[in-house]
Amino acid sequence: MKNLLILSTLSLFSILLSACAGPAAAEELSAQVIDIENVIIAEGRLEPIAYTNIAFSANGVIDNVLTAEGQDIAAGELIANLENTAALEAEVKRAETAVLEEVSLAYEALRIAQQRLDNYSIPSKFSGMTPVEAAAEMKIKVDKARIDYEPYMGYDNPRGYIKDLEEVLDNAWSDYNQALDWMEREANLAAAELRLAQANADYEKKEENGTGAVQSALSNAQIALSNAELRSPISGKVADLNLKVGESVVAGASTVTIADFSNWIIRTTDLNELDVVNIHKGQEVTITLEALPEVSLKGVVSQIDETFSNNQGDILYEVSIILEETHPDMRWGMTTFIEFVE
Repeated sequence: MKNLLILSTLSLFSILLSACAGPAAAEELSAQVIDIENVIIAEGRLEPIAYTNIAFSANGVIDNVLTAEGQDIAAGELIANLENTAALEAEVKRAETAVLEEVSLAYEALRIAQQRLDNYSIPSKFSGMTPVEAAAEMKIKVDKARIDYEPYMGYDNPRGYIKDLEEVLDNAWSDYNQALDWMEREANLAAAELRLAQANADYEKKEENGTGAVQSALSNAQIALSNAELRSPISGKVADLNLKVGESVVAGASTVTIADFSNWIIRTTDLNELDVVNIHKGQEVTITLEALPEVSLKGVVSQIDETFSNNQGDILYEVSIILEETHPDMRWGMTTFIEFVE
Protein backbone atom coordinates (compact mmCIF):
# COMPACT_ATOMS: atom_id res chain seq x y z
CA MET A 1 0.00 0.00 0.00
CA LYS A 2 1.21 3.45 -0.83
CA ASN A 3 0.01 6.83 0.41
CA LEU A 4 0.75 9.45 -2.23
CA LEU A 5 0.68 13.21 -1.92
CA ILE A 6 0.00 14.40 -5.45
CA LEU A 7 0.90 17.97 -6.25
CA SER A 8 -0.51 19.08 -9.56
CA THR A 9 1.69 20.56 -12.28
CA LEU A 10 -0.45 23.63 -12.27
CA SER A 11 0.23 24.17 -8.55
CA LEU A 12 3.99 23.91 -9.02
CA PHE A 13 3.81 26.22 -12.01
CA SER A 14 1.84 28.77 -9.98
CA ILE A 15 4.41 28.78 -7.18
CA LEU A 16 7.27 29.37 -9.59
CA LEU A 17 5.45 32.24 -11.26
CA SER A 18 4.65 33.86 -7.94
CA ALA A 19 8.33 33.90 -7.06
CA CYS A 20 9.18 35.71 -10.26
CA ALA A 21 6.16 38.03 -10.48
CA GLY A 22 5.48 41.22 -8.66
CA PRO A 23 3.36 41.46 -5.49
CA ALA A 24 0.09 42.01 -7.35
CA ALA A 25 0.72 39.16 -9.76
CA ALA A 26 1.81 36.84 -6.93
CA GLU A 27 -1.37 37.62 -5.00
CA GLU A 28 -3.50 36.82 -8.06
CA LEU A 29 -1.70 33.53 -8.77
CA SER A 30 -1.87 32.31 -5.17
CA ALA A 31 -5.64 32.09 -5.47
CA GLN A 32 -5.23 29.64 -8.38
CA VAL A 33 -3.20 27.01 -6.44
CA ILE A 34 -5.01 23.63 -6.60
CA ASP A 35 -5.48 21.80 -3.28
CA ILE A 36 -3.27 18.81 -2.49
CA GLU A 37 -5.19 15.56 -3.01
CA ASN A 38 -4.74 12.38 -0.92
CA VAL A 39 -4.81 9.16 -2.91
CA ILE A 40 -4.61 5.67 -1.42
CA ILE A 41 -3.30 2.97 -3.74
CA ALA A 42 -3.56 -0.69 -2.73
CA GLU A 43 -2.60 -3.94 -4.39
CA GLY A 44 -5.28 -6.58 -4.89
CA ARG A 45 -6.06 -9.88 -6.57
CA LEU A 46 -8.63 -10.46 -9.32
CA GLU A 47 -11.10 -13.34 -9.03
CA PRO A 48 -14.58 -14.26 -10.29
CA ILE A 49 -17.44 -13.38 -7.98
CA ALA A 50 -18.94 -16.87 -8.28
CA TYR A 51 -16.79 -20.00 -8.27
CA THR A 52 -16.77 -23.34 -6.51
CA ASN A 53 -14.47 -26.30 -5.92
CA ILE A 54 -16.37 -29.58 -6.04
CA ALA A 55 -15.62 -33.19 -5.14
CA PHE A 56 -17.23 -36.62 -5.17
CA SER A 57 -19.11 -37.57 -2.01
CA ALA A 58 -18.02 -41.22 -2.27
CA ASN A 59 -14.84 -43.16 -2.91
CA GLY A 60 -14.59 -44.97 -6.23
CA VAL A 61 -13.07 -45.34 -9.67
CA ILE A 62 -13.94 -42.85 -12.42
CA ASP A 63 -15.94 -44.42 -15.24
CA ASN A 64 -16.72 -41.38 -17.42
CA VAL A 65 -15.55 -37.77 -17.71
CA LEU A 66 -18.04 -35.78 -19.77
CA THR A 67 -16.42 -32.34 -19.97
CA ALA A 68 -13.03 -30.67 -20.37
CA GLU A 69 -11.21 -27.60 -19.09
CA GLY A 70 -12.39 -24.40 -20.69
CA GLN A 71 -15.83 -25.71 -21.59
CA ASP A 72 -19.02 -23.93 -20.60
CA ILE A 73 -21.23 -25.86 -18.23
CA ALA A 74 -24.77 -25.43 -16.90
CA ALA A 75 -25.93 -25.80 -13.31
CA GLY A 76 -26.81 -29.43 -12.63
CA GLU A 77 -24.89 -30.72 -15.66
CA LEU A 78 -23.08 -34.05 -15.18
CA ILE A 79 -19.29 -33.75 -15.09
CA ALA A 80 -18.22 -37.32 -14.30
CA ASN A 81 -19.46 -40.52 -12.68
CA LEU A 82 -18.04 -43.54 -10.87
CA GLU A 83 -18.03 -47.14 -12.13
CA ASN A 84 -21.01 -48.36 -10.07
CA THR A 85 -23.41 -45.72 -11.41
CA ALA A 86 -25.37 -48.15 -13.61
CA ALA A 87 -26.13 -50.44 -10.68
CA LEU A 88 -27.14 -47.49 -8.54
CA GLU A 89 -29.45 -46.18 -11.27
CA ALA A 90 -31.09 -49.62 -11.39
CA GLU A 91 -31.57 -49.53 -7.62
CA VAL A 92 -33.23 -46.13 -7.87
CA LYS A 93 -35.60 -47.49 -10.54
CA ARG A 94 -36.40 -50.47 -8.35
CA ALA A 95 -37.07 -48.21 -5.37
CA GLU A 96 -39.27 -45.94 -7.52
CA THR A 97 -41.25 -49.01 -8.60
CA ALA A 98 -41.62 -50.00 -4.97
CA VAL A 99 -43.10 -46.56 -4.25
CA LEU A 100 -45.66 -47.06 -7.02
CA GLU A 101 -46.45 -50.56 -5.74
CA GLU A 102 -47.00 -49.13 -2.27
CA VAL A 103 -49.64 -46.80 -3.72
CA SER A 104 -51.43 -49.79 -5.24
CA LEU A 105 -51.23 -51.78 -2.00
CA ALA A 106 -52.46 -48.79 -0.02
CA TYR A 107 -55.53 -48.46 -2.26
CA GLU A 108 -56.26 -52.18 -1.80
CA ALA A 109 -55.89 -51.91 1.99
CA LEU A 110 -58.27 -48.95 1.99
CA ARG A 111 -60.82 -50.87 -0.09
CA ILE A 112 -60.77 -53.81 2.31
CA ALA A 113 -60.99 -51.60 5.41
CA GLN A 114 -63.91 -49.64 3.97
CA GLN A 115 -65.72 -52.83 2.97
CA ARG A 116 -65.31 -54.33 6.47
CA LEU A 117 -66.74 -51.19 8.03
CA ASP A 118 -69.61 -51.07 5.54
CA ASN A 119 -70.49 -54.67 6.40
CA TYR A 120 -70.69 -53.90 10.10
CA SER A 121 -74.23 -53.46 11.41
CA ILE A 122 -74.18 -50.97 14.23
CA PRO A 123 -76.43 -52.21 17.06
CA SER A 124 -79.28 -49.92 18.01
CA LYS A 125 -77.90 -49.77 21.56
CA PHE A 126 -74.90 -47.83 20.13
CA SER A 127 -77.11 -45.24 18.46
CA GLY A 128 -75.74 -41.73 18.80
CA MET A 129 -72.37 -42.97 19.98
CA THR A 130 -68.94 -43.09 18.43
CA PRO A 131 -67.04 -46.41 18.51
CA VAL A 132 -64.89 -45.15 21.38
CA GLU A 133 -67.92 -43.99 23.37
CA ALA A 134 -69.68 -47.31 22.80
CA ALA A 135 -66.63 -49.30 23.92
CA ALA A 136 -66.25 -47.17 27.04
CA GLU A 137 -69.93 -47.56 28.02
CA MET A 138 -69.93 -51.31 27.39
CA LYS A 139 -66.74 -51.67 29.45
CA ILE A 140 -68.59 -50.06 32.39
CA LYS A 141 -71.43 -52.61 32.02
CA VAL A 142 -68.96 -55.50 31.81
CA ASP A 143 -67.22 -54.39 34.99
CA LYS A 144 -70.53 -54.05 36.87
CA ALA A 145 -71.83 -57.43 35.65
CA ARG A 146 -68.53 -59.09 36.64
CA ILE A 147 -68.69 -57.61 40.14
CA ASP A 148 -72.27 -58.83 40.54
CA TYR A 149 -71.54 -62.33 39.32
CA GLU A 150 -68.06 -62.78 40.83
CA PRO A 151 -69.27 -64.14 44.23
CA TYR A 152 -71.05 -67.01 42.43
CA MET A 153 -68.36 -67.96 39.92
CA GLY A 154 -67.54 -71.66 39.94
CA TYR A 155 -71.05 -73.01 40.46
CA ASP A 156 -71.51 -76.18 38.41
CA ASN A 157 -75.18 -75.71 37.64
CA PRO A 158 -76.15 -72.10 38.27
CA ARG A 159 -79.88 -71.55 38.47
CA GLY A 160 -82.33 -68.79 39.09
CA TYR A 161 -80.79 -65.55 40.24
CA ILE A 162 -77.22 -66.77 39.68
CA LYS A 163 -78.11 -67.89 36.16
CA ASP A 164 -79.53 -64.46 35.44
CA LEU A 165 -76.33 -62.78 36.66
CA GLU A 166 -74.28 -65.05 34.40
CA GLU A 167 -76.41 -64.17 31.38
CA VAL A 168 -76.11 -60.44 32.13
CA LEU A 169 -72.33 -60.81 32.18
CA ASP A 170 -72.30 -62.82 28.94
CA ASN A 171 -74.48 -60.22 27.23
CA ALA A 172 -72.28 -57.41 28.51
CA TRP A 173 -69.23 -59.16 27.08
CA SER A 174 -71.00 -59.61 23.75
CA ASP A 175 -71.92 -55.92 23.57
CA TYR A 176 -68.40 -54.92 24.58
CA ASN A 177 -66.87 -57.13 21.89
CA GLN A 178 -69.22 -55.62 19.31
CA ALA A 179 -68.09 -52.14 20.31
CA LEU A 180 -64.43 -53.19 20.10
CA ASP A 181 -65.02 -54.74 16.67
CA TRP A 182 -66.62 -51.50 15.50
CA MET A 183 -63.74 -49.47 16.91
CA GLU A 184 -61.17 -51.77 15.26
CA ARG A 185 -62.83 -51.44 11.85
CA GLU A 186 -62.92 -47.65 12.18
CA ALA A 187 -59.26 -47.64 13.24
CA ASN A 188 -58.27 -49.88 10.32
CA LEU A 189 -60.03 -47.53 7.92
CA ALA A 190 -58.25 -44.49 9.39
CA ALA A 191 -54.89 -46.30 9.17
CA ALA A 192 -55.57 -47.27 5.56
CA GLU A 193 -56.45 -43.68 4.67
CA LEU A 194 -53.24 -42.47 6.29
CA ARG A 195 -51.21 -45.12 4.47
CA LEU A 196 -52.69 -44.10 1.14
CA ALA A 197 -52.03 -40.41 1.82
CA GLN A 198 -48.40 -41.19 2.67
CA ALA A 199 -48.01 -43.42 -0.39
CA ASN A 200 -49.40 -40.73 -2.69
CA ALA A 201 -47.17 -38.10 -1.09
CA ASP A 202 -44.13 -40.37 -1.53
CA TYR A 203 -45.02 -40.95 -5.16
CA GLU A 204 -45.57 -37.26 -5.90
CA LYS A 205 -42.40 -36.19 -4.08
CA LYS A 206 -40.05 -39.05 -4.84
CA GLU A 207 -36.97 -36.83 -4.53
CA GLU A 208 -37.80 -35.60 -1.04
CA ASN A 209 -37.08 -37.45 2.17
CA GLY A 210 -40.13 -39.29 3.43
CA THR A 211 -40.89 -41.01 6.71
CA GLY A 212 -42.13 -44.34 5.37
CA ALA A 213 -39.91 -47.38 4.91
CA VAL A 214 -40.53 -47.50 1.15
CA GLN A 215 -39.75 -43.81 0.72
CA SER A 216 -36.68 -44.18 2.94
CA ALA A 217 -35.35 -46.92 0.67
CA LEU A 218 -35.87 -44.70 -2.37
CA SER A 219 -34.17 -41.75 -0.66
CA ASN A 220 -31.18 -43.91 0.25
CA ALA A 221 -30.90 -45.17 -3.33
CA GLN A 222 -31.08 -41.63 -4.69
CA ILE A 223 -28.40 -40.45 -2.26
CA ALA A 224 -26.10 -43.31 -3.25
CA LEU A 225 -26.56 -42.43 -6.93
CA SER A 226 -25.97 -38.75 -6.25
CA ASN A 227 -22.74 -39.56 -4.42
CA ALA A 228 -21.50 -41.50 -7.46
CA GLU A 229 -22.12 -38.57 -9.80
CA LEU A 230 -20.36 -35.22 -9.95
CA ARG A 231 -22.57 -32.37 -11.15
CA SER A 232 -21.92 -28.65 -11.42
CA PRO A 233 -23.75 -26.61 -8.77
CA ILE A 234 -23.47 -23.41 -10.81
CA SER A 235 -23.37 -22.31 -14.44
CA GLY A 236 -20.02 -21.13 -15.72
CA LYS A 237 -16.83 -22.52 -17.18
CA VAL A 238 -14.70 -25.51 -16.19
CA ALA A 239 -11.65 -23.66 -14.87
CA ASP A 240 -9.76 -26.68 -13.52
CA LEU A 241 -10.34 -30.40 -14.07
CA ASN A 242 -8.34 -33.12 -12.32
CA LEU A 243 -10.24 -36.24 -13.37
CA LYS A 244 -9.16 -39.17 -15.53
CA VAL A 245 -11.05 -42.32 -16.45
CA GLY A 246 -9.82 -45.29 -14.44
CA GLU A 247 -8.33 -43.22 -11.63
CA SER A 248 -9.47 -43.63 -8.03
CA VAL A 249 -10.97 -40.69 -6.20
CA VAL A 250 -11.40 -40.07 -2.49
CA ALA A 251 -14.62 -38.60 -1.13
CA GLY A 252 -14.26 -34.92 -0.33
CA ALA A 253 -11.06 -34.38 -2.31
CA SER A 254 -11.56 -31.38 -4.61
CA THR A 255 -11.23 -32.37 -8.26
CA VAL A 256 -13.01 -29.69 -10.31
CA THR A 257 -13.28 -25.91 -10.18
CA ILE A 258 -16.23 -24.17 -11.85
CA ALA A 259 -16.20 -20.39 -12.22
CA ASP A 260 -18.53 -17.76 -13.65
CA PHE A 261 -16.23 -15.33 -15.45
CA SER A 262 -18.99 -12.89 -16.37
CA ASN A 263 -18.60 -10.94 -13.11
CA TRP A 264 -15.37 -10.10 -11.29
CA ILE A 265 -14.30 -8.99 -7.85
CA ILE A 266 -11.02 -7.73 -6.43
CA ARG A 267 -9.93 -8.50 -2.89
CA THR A 268 -7.18 -6.58 -1.16
CA THR A 269 -5.63 -7.03 2.27
CA ASP A 270 -3.31 -4.09 1.69
CA LEU A 271 -5.15 -1.47 3.73
CA ASN A 272 -4.05 -0.58 7.25
CA GLU A 273 -6.11 0.94 10.04
CA LEU A 274 -5.20 4.49 9.03
CA ASP A 275 -6.35 3.96 5.45
CA VAL A 276 -9.48 1.91 6.00
CA VAL A 277 -11.23 4.68 7.93
CA ASN A 278 -11.11 6.77 4.74
CA ILE A 279 -12.89 4.09 2.70
CA HIS A 280 -16.61 3.33 2.66
CA LYS A 281 -19.03 0.94 0.98
CA GLY A 282 -20.25 2.27 -2.35
CA GLN A 283 -17.08 4.30 -2.90
CA GLU A 284 -15.99 4.37 -6.53
CA VAL A 285 -12.43 3.35 -7.35
CA THR A 286 -10.16 3.14 -10.38
CA ILE A 287 -8.45 -0.18 -11.15
CA THR A 288 -5.34 -0.85 -13.17
CA LEU A 289 -4.07 -4.36 -13.95
CA GLU A 290 -0.35 -4.97 -13.74
CA ALA A 291 -0.51 -7.10 -16.90
CA LEU A 292 -2.60 -4.46 -18.72
CA PRO A 293 -1.24 -1.09 -17.54
CA GLU A 294 -2.96 0.76 -20.36
CA VAL A 295 -6.39 -0.47 -19.24
CA SER A 296 -8.27 1.54 -16.61
CA LEU A 297 -11.46 0.07 -15.14
CA LYS A 298 -14.11 1.37 -12.78
CA GLY A 299 -15.21 -0.41 -9.64
CA VAL A 300 -17.09 0.13 -6.40
CA VAL A 301 -16.31 -0.92 -2.82
CA SER A 302 -18.74 -3.72 -1.90
CA GLN A 303 -17.43 -4.96 1.45
CA ILE A 304 -15.08 -3.89 4.25
CA ASP A 305 -14.37 -6.74 6.65
CA GLU A 306 -15.01 -6.19 10.34
CA THR A 307 -12.12 -8.46 11.35
CA PHE A 308 -8.41 -7.84 10.79
CA SER A 309 -5.12 -9.63 10.22
CA ASN A 310 -1.79 -8.87 11.80
CA ASN A 311 1.16 -8.77 9.42
CA GLN A 312 4.42 -8.10 11.29
CA GLY A 313 2.69 -5.58 13.51
CA ASP A 314 0.59 -3.98 10.77
CA ILE A 315 -3.17 -4.18 11.32
CA LEU A 316 -4.68 -4.92 7.91
CA TYR A 317 -8.27 -5.19 6.68
CA GLU A 318 -9.68 -7.00 3.67
CA VAL A 319 -11.72 -4.87 1.28
CA SER A 320 -13.69 -6.20 -1.70
CA ILE A 321 -14.34 -4.24 -4.89
CA ILE A 322 -16.82 -5.25 -7.56
CA LEU A 323 -15.80 -4.33 -11.09
CA GLU A 324 -18.29 -2.34 -13.11
CA GLU A 325 -16.25 -2.88 -16.27
CA THR A 326 -14.37 -5.88 -17.65
CA HIS A 327 -11.72 -6.63 -20.26
CA PRO A 328 -11.45 -9.79 -22.41
CA ASP A 329 -7.80 -10.29 -21.41
CA MET A 330 -8.53 -10.36 -17.67
CA ARG A 331 -7.52 -13.60 -15.94
CA TRP A 332 -8.17 -15.09 -12.53
CA GLY A 333 -5.42 -14.18 -10.07
CA MET A 334 -4.07 -11.12 -11.90
CA THR A 335 -2.45 -8.42 -9.77
CA THR A 336 -4.41 -5.18 -9.65
CA PHE A 337 -3.81 -1.69 -8.28
CA ILE A 338 -6.81 0.03 -6.76
CA GLU A 339 -6.88 3.80 -6.45
CA PHE A 340 -9.12 5.12 -3.67
CA VAL A 341 -9.64 8.88 -3.90
CA GLU A 342 -10.49 10.35 -0.48
